[in-house]
Amino acid sequence: MARNILERPLFPYDFPAAFEGMTAPDAASHSHLPLISYYLAPWTAWFGEEHEWLLHLVFLPFPMLAAWGLFQLARPWTQRSEFAPALLLTAPAFVVSAHTLMTDVPFLAFWTAAVAAAVRLRDGRGGRWDPWILLGSLLGAAFLSLLAGGLWLLLVVLPVILPGRNRLGRRWLWILLTPLLLWFLWYLLAYFHYDRLVLLNLARHVADREAFDLALLGTKALSFVLNLGAVFLFPAVLWWGLRGPFRTRIALLILLLSAVPFFLVPTSGRWEGVHIALFCVFLASGFLVVWEFVCLAFSRQPEDRFLTLWFFGIFAAALFVFYAGSARYVLAALPPVILAWMRRAEALSAGRRRRSAVLWTTLLLTALNGAALAVADYRFAAVYPRYASKLLRFYKDPAYTVWYTGEWGFRYYMEKEGARMLLRADPSPRPGDILVKPYLALPWVTLVDGDRYSRLLEQVKVEEPFPLRILDFSSHAGFYSTAWGLLPYSISTGRPWEWFNVFEITKAYDGPAPEQPKYF
Repeated sequence: MARNILERPLFPYDFPAAFEGMTAPDAASHSHLPLISYYLAPWTAWFGEEHEWLLHLVFLPFPMLAAWGLFQLARPWTQRSEFAPALLLTAPAFVVSAHTLMTDVPFLAFWTAAVAAAVRLRDGRGGRWDPWILLGSLLGAAFLSLLAGGLWLLLVVLPVILPGRNRLGRRWLWILLTPLLLWFLWYLLAYFHYDRLVLLNLARHVADREAFDLALLGTKALSFVLNLGAVFLFPAVLWWGLRGPFRTRIALLILLLSAVPFFLVPTSGRWEGVHIALFCVFLASGFLVVWEFVCLAFSRQPEDRFLTLWFFGIFAAALFVFYAGSARYVLAALPPVILAWMRRAEALSAGRRRRSAVLWTTLLLTALNGAALAVADYRFAAVYPRYASKLLRFYKDPAYTVWYTGEWGFRYYMEKEGARMLLRADPSPRPGDILVKPYLALPWVTLVDGDRYSRLLEQVKVEEPFPLRILDFSSHAGFYSTAWGLLPYSISTGRPWEWFNVFEITKAYDGPAPEQPKYF
């Protein structure tokens, strides 16, 4: 989309889209709004795409904005407010996501900055820039994701939850109405340009994914709790800061009983002992977080009720908006979790020296956990450019075409090396062509799959000695999606991490001509 913006600034979605082997005439029914693409466009024009580290570097302002917003929120609500942004910046979910060229951390940054400015204005601490920060952050979130509707609702009820003096007067109403008006104009422009309601196709796509299936809802709820316990703060410090006679006993009971189903269900044999242990620890730790917010819902402190509404709003979005669980989908719940944990941990820590020791220990353990997962993510991402170059260097031949199926970095680097995507119903491959399929990166079935049209030349396995996994079927690691596993991260058991099946096309497709499936 950023490339297209350089040619058609008003219509970033005007290009033939393809995803998971399916096509669409345009990308207008894509779930994300285009602010990040507009942000990337000039950087791409100036730097080019070959300097990837520069593109990652220009995303640094978003983590900084998120940290500033959380610091502003923490100042009146915690005693050591400087630790709140530090814990945010070192949280594993944040560290892994912070530099990626995606919308998750920018969305969190605008959300947190908008709430911080609104709270400052509400309690009388706001300056002359805060109305503009509030408006700019609200618009920034609105043109990153439709989930900004949750932020809008949070700001609507903020005057009811947090008592104070509204220093904006009628400007408050105009600030809240502005994103709604711009949304309306944006989608009205899309309607006249594409001659359809683009959000209708998006709704159909979500329905096709069965996002409201009961089993899937259960998986997403379980994923939300596991992510809270695994990639927000280090699990041990969650237990220490949220301890209590009743809740700790219940958490210990969950820790023990959650292992029982693995030994009762025959198919659970694929779970090894270390993976079951991680599941139990993450689940019990996540329960403590959820229980804390259930208790805060009955608190007399208005800020506690506000954090509770924020937290459960993100939980509802993770449950009903997305069609899979993911650590990055619950990232927007990280600020209220940090603030709630700090408020309780500070209340349980008598004395300034002990309080500082607890916070520094928490920061150190969380940072080490985040750094380890960042290394795992980096090593995983490095697989695709390395093996795309290796495979194309060996198999590329001017007389034949190298095809691929797959997404993510695998797709990007295969195309960069000169390979072509093979759509699900594309009959183009000819004898002698090569087809490369990954194991993890969303391969799909094509017309030339099977012994009649192709033969396996080799299977290139990626051996990875680093024990942590963030996306791996064998160890049930699904940081980016529960389609790969329930655990946000896991420990390898020595199996190959990723591999690539390389096929040679032996016969052109001669069956009936199927219709190419549409993505939207």
